[in-house]
Amino acid sequence: MIKDFSTVYWGYLPSTKEPYKVHEKVNAFIGPSGHGKTTIWDGLRLMLGASHYESKRTFSFYVHKKSNWAVVRVAFDNKPVNGVRPFENVRKFADEVTACCRIYKNEQSSWARDYYLFDGEFHDLKDLHFNTKAYSEAALSVGEYLGVLEQCLGITKEFRNLMAMSPDTVREVVNSSPHTLFHLIFDLKGAKGYKKRYDESKQRLNEQEIAIERAAEEMGQARIRFEETKIKAQKFRQYKVKEKEVESTIVKLKKLEYAECQEMLKSTEEEMTSVEQQGRIEADKVNELTVKITAKETEIVHLETEYNRLYEEEERANQEKTEITSTKRFKDNELKTLAQEIENLQKIEPQNIEDLRQLKSILTDDLDQKKQDYVQAKTALNELKQKLLDLENNRLPYKDEAKRFRNALEENHVSYLMLADAISVKPEMSRWQEAIEAYIGNNRYRVIVEQGQYLQAKKLQEKARYGARVSLPKTGKELLACEGINYPSLRSAINISHREKVEGYLDKLNNVYLVETVEEGHALQARGIESITLGGLLQDNDGAIHLKYHTLCCGKLALQEEKKRTKEMLPQKECLVQKLQAAVQLLQKDVNETEETIKMQERLAKLSDLEQNYSSLLEETGKLSNLLNEAERQKKAAKDKKEGVRRLQRSAGEDQKEFIVNKEQAEQNMTIFSRKYSDLQKKQEGLGLDFKLAIEEVKVLGLTEDDIEFISYEMQGSAFSDSQGNRTTAKEMNNKLNALLAEKEKLYDSSVNEEVARLVEAQEGQVELLAQNLRSLKEDRTELERTCDDLLFQFREHIKEIMKDYISEFENFADLLKASAKGKLVEVTPDPETWEIKLYIGYDGKEPVPVDGPHLSSGQKASTSLMILLAALGDNKNGKTTPIMFLDEPKARVDDDRGNEIGQLLQVTDIQYFITHQQGESLKSIDWIDHAFTCSACRSDHDFANPLILKKRARRSFA
Repeated sequence: MIKDFSTVYWGYLPSTKEPYKVHEKVNAFIGPSGHGKTTIWDGLRLMLGASHYESKRTFSFYVHKKSNWAVVRVAFDNKPVNGVRPFENVRKFADEVTACCRIYKNEQSSWARDYYLFDGEFHDLKDLHFNTKAYSEAALSVGEYLGVLEQCLGITKEFRNLMAMSPDTVREVVNSSPHTLFHLIFDLKGAKGYKKRYDESKQRLNEQEIAIERAAEEMGQARIRFEETKIKAQKFRQYKVKEKEVESTIVKLKKLEYAECQEMLKSTEEEMTSVEQQGRIEADKVNELTVKITAKETEIVHLETEYNRLYEEEERANQEKTEITSTKRFKDNELKTLAQEIENLQKIEPQNIEDLRQLKSILTDDLDQKKQDYVQAKTALNELKQKLLDLENNRLPYKDEAKRFRNALEENHVSYLMLADAISVKPEMSRWQEAIEAYIGNNRYRVIVEQGQYLQAKKLQEKARYGARVSLPKTGKELLACEGINYPSLRSAINISHREKVEGYLDKLNNVYLVETVEEGHALQARGIESITLGGLLQDNDGAIHLKYHTLCCGKLALQEEKKRTKEMLPQKECLVQKLQAAVQLLQKDVNETEETIKMQERLAKLSDLEQNYSSLLEETGKLSNLLNEAERQKKAAKDKKEGVRRLQRSAGEDQKEFIVNKEQAEQNMTIFSRKYSDLQKKQEGLGLDFKLAIEEVKVLGLTEDDIEFISYEMQGSAFSDSQGNRTTAKEMNNKLNALLAEKEKLYDSSVNEEVARLVEAQEGQVELLAQNLRSLKEDRTELERTCDDLLFQFREHIKEIMKDYISEFENFADLLKASAKGKLVEVTPDPETWEIKLYIGYDGKEPVPVDGPHLSSGQKASTSLMILLAALGDNKNGKTTPIMFLDEPKARVDDDRGNEIGQLLQVTDIQYFITHQQGESLKSIDWIDHAFTCSACRSDHDFANPLILKKRARRSFA
């Protein structure tokens, strides 16, 4: 911890008799820009070993303009901490240790600095500069001073890098990647010894691996050289033989290429002459056929004109013939019809037409009545057939409105029960079926639904206009039977299902009795008891009434009875329908015959007029026949001429097509020959160049003109023929040459000579020595790997421990700001170089989010960045001395509330802070700055500014 500080010629700050006392917590240099607060702040950083300053300033900026030297002095607290003084390791035992930095220009006129460390107080700063030799024992080089700071105060290189951070850089710490954050925290908090020992061991292991790799490579190369040396001499001799064979083959190849090129050139020239002649022949054909095609085109046009004229003439004759034929056909039909009608009318006996019309009216009325009877009977028959079909399929014969309503309920998923579905007459009481059905009457069609679907069922009933009742389930009441009655009650004659729903609607049946005769019922009526006879006569106190059952629908017995009755009625209905149908057909025939008779009598009255019309029509048809014959003659003449012209035109067209096809073929041939000639001409030019090149190549081989002339004769020799006597081609010779070259290339070795055989024995001994060296290196590597693994384990455990402490510190800082935080160390790979630390924080009661994510405001990012750094500086768990911290405007660009949060963080840590602070706000609103040093600007007519003004403030306790 710094106790106080003073300066000489450092900026515009004047010297003072007493040093400026600083607070153990937050010390701020306050003032507007240009008032020297950063200069003083940088002076104190200089005393902690800083070498880089704001805006890359040099010492020339800080040293007073009227001086070429300056001294900055600080006093460190050296009181015991846990029984040990901070500077005890450098043999400083006083309660206070004073450090000075002298900045001056050396002999080379460049700025330099020296450090001095005194055990106790020291204030004579000017004497330190002018009498440096007197203080040589206290002098330290920059490197030595930095070592003292690291050893005694824990101020490392990484801490100085942190101390040099700009406000913007500090705020951006929160945006660092988890990997970068891990290394930042380790640099500030980790013990470098673990990493150094591990890195050194890893380096030694890597060096051993490289040595093994090199030894293995060297041994392998030596063995390869040894193996290769054995065969190099043999390969060298084979190479020499192959070389001579290649030279001989090259000469043969060049001669073959010369001969083949000469032959191809001659063949191409001959082919060009032939193609040129064929092209001329085809051109003559094209000209001749063009003349013939033109002549035929003229002939075809003339014939087409004549054909069109004759076609129009034929069409006129044909149209005239068609019109006459149509008129004559109409007249002939009319004449034939009229003749037949006259003949028929002459056979008819005259009748009174009014009597006939009256008869027709009577017959028509009878027919309409019979048709109506037939339709009604047919409808009744169809209904009876459908009823029988329903009964055959065990479907109850409900009336139509009941069927429609039941369908509506089912389509709307309304569960229901019809009373008739729950009633069936007992088999032994089957003869009372009709009487029971008659008494229950329409109550059989009562529909019973549940409470939850009652309203929906009523709506459907209204829409369907259903006449029977829709009710809710109703339980029955227990009724006492009348005593002294030996007749069965109607209720006892039936079986009932779903009693809990329908019994209540059948209570009355208990007091109605079934009797066989009217007399028995009359006797009961006298006693006030209702009864019903087998014939369906109801006898009660209100007088007897005859009940009809309509249709039977209660129970299986009802179905059987109804089916039996329906089958009995079906033949009767069918017989009735057939009789009515025959009567309708007979009456319809009589009506039709009467209508025809009336029409014939009406025509008979006009017989004389019809006979006169017949004579006129007969004369007209004769004239039309003559006109028709003349039109046919004209049409035939025009058609014959037209067909003759068409034959001539078709023949001319065929000739023209043949000429065109021949011309097109000749043109195609001419184009082919022309293209072929061009290709041959290009080929000739290329072959000419190839031939000249071939001549030059054989000349290069040393052949004379006579030798070249003799090549064509050489080609006939055995040297240029295969085993079957066929001449070898240049391509085959070239393939042979390529094979020889490949073999020669495989045999070639530039390092081989006649002396190579003598190297074999020497190389064999060298391989054995190298193998022995490799085995020794591998044994050493095993021991190094074991050591490296042990150090890696220690290093990993150290990191886990400090990161666990760090996350705990970070979470504690978050608690101070009423935020929730958590952290996690991520071991990406076993190598700690790849590890990451992920931090999460949540403000204002929100769930923690990644600190480098987009969810934090700028103020929250600033607070979080500072927490990340401060948590890395403290080590309260081990009771170590915390370094001194410098922050340049930590409250910059955040609001007052967030600024106070940052100040709160500064207050709760065991770190001594030196910060800069703008004067733009009142200190009354800031309760986290303990010492505020107000800075003044130097006036133009003064050498120094005013001394710092210290404003002490009371510490406020923070919750």
